[in-house]
Amino acid sequence: MTEEFLYRYVSCQTTPEEEQEILAWLNADPEHERLLAQVHRRHDLAALSAPLINELYDRDRKNNLRHLVRRWAVAGLSAAAAVSLLFGGYYYRQSRMLERLGARNITLDVPAGQHLRISLPDGTAVWLNAGTRLEYPALFADAERRVRVDGEARFDVTHDADHPFVVETYACDVRVLGTEFDVAASRERGSFTMALFEGSVEVRNRQTDQTVRLRPNETVRLEGSRLAVGRIENSDDYLWTEGYINFRGHTFREIIDRYRQVYGVEIRLEGVTVPETKFQWGKIHIQDGVDNAMKVLQTIYPITYEFDPEQRTIVVRNR
Repeated sequence: MTEEFLYRYVSCQTTPEEEQEILAWLNADPEHERLLAQVHRRHDLAALSAPLINELYDRDRKNNLRHLVRRWAVAGLSAAAAVSLLFGGYYYRQSRMLERLGARNITLDVPAGQHLRISLPDGTAVWLNAGTRLEYPALFADAERRVRVDGEARFDVTHDADHPFVVETYACDVRVLGTEFDVAASRERGSFTMALFEGSVEVRNRQTDQTVRLRPNETVRLEGSRLAVGRIENSDDYLWTEGYINFRGHTFREIIDRYRQVYGVEIRLEGVTVPETKFQWGKIHIQDGVDNAMKVLQTIYPITYEFDPEQRTIVVRNR
């Protein structure tokens, strides 16, 4: 299997027949999955690095970098591939430029009603929920792989014992070597929760320096100024990575709060009185929109609502 063929696959340029060929190749040897991951990382780095290299080129045109930088941008070389070329005095100034690239941060803001999956420069997979902001470096060049989250994100971290992965939030830091977990932190709502699915993590309270270590299927939440550890009780809460809002185990008002977060709308409850019982079932597609989401609640509860799409406001009343 050639690298060119694999690159076409991660670029979504293969036919269904070629994709079946790739899947058969992956199933033939576990080592093939690692090789594909390497190609995927280089593809992601190329997509992230080319615009930044072009920006640095514009700033440094007086330094006579025109020829090499343009070749990188046109060829679509990843930063990792470019680094392999930088040896000897001839490439000194170009290597300095890539050092500057590694110091650049990328910020992603997920729009309301959407969720996003990306790969970080080290191959770590990240799912970002609606309204979430993620900040990370264009290249992981330090001893620690540090990212910052405001909102909700799920991580499947690439193992690298020499370079721990650290997720910073306003309240706590999560330190891992290689694992899968969900973290939700909002400075605006004053909330922090984390759930661990695989591996091991260490969570540190930034205010008190309290530290707890989690095992799989455990959660930690910030209660006042202390971290409280518990068990994952409702795995359906993490279906947002598949595009769903979960109802099971939640009350009407909790679901309304979820709508506010996911769809980025203001929802006012004017004199609404409904039972505060928890749902035993149910989930809805996020992409069906907030109007459809409210109609679902309207079929269950004696309520009516008015939606102003321009102002992004919803007023809910008793029917």
